[in-house]
Amino acid sequence: MCKIMIAEDDPQIRNLFRKILISKGYETVEATDGEQAIRIYDKLENKPDIIIVDFRMPKVNGLEVTREILKRDPSSNILMITGDPRVNRNKMVNSGIRFKSKPVRMDEFLNEIRSFAQT
Repeated sequence: MCKIMIAEDDPQIRNLFRKILISKGYETVEATDGEQAIRIYDKLENKPDIIIVDFRMPKVNGLEVTREILKRDPSSNILMITGDPRVNRNKMVNSGIRFKSKPVRMDEFLNEIRSFAQT
């Protein structure tokens, strides 16, 4: 079974992602801010196969979370999601981070997850 971490501060979006992923047979673990995401990641014995990270989160932003996780495991599969138009998408993609803009279409979201799960 594929384990997915959802690091998203908006409870409605986090719950929506969780419900959709669970309905498709994925196991989820959730974090409500960037600091918690790093702490949970470090404590997990079996690391997530995929990490979904919101760019704008309290305490530690999604880019910092991504950097910390990639320091620990450079092969981590990370999908960055943001509604902030100022985020440099090309910079994200060029650094190996997959990127989606909010609002996210669920069919595209699930296609990204499936493509990660197949790697």
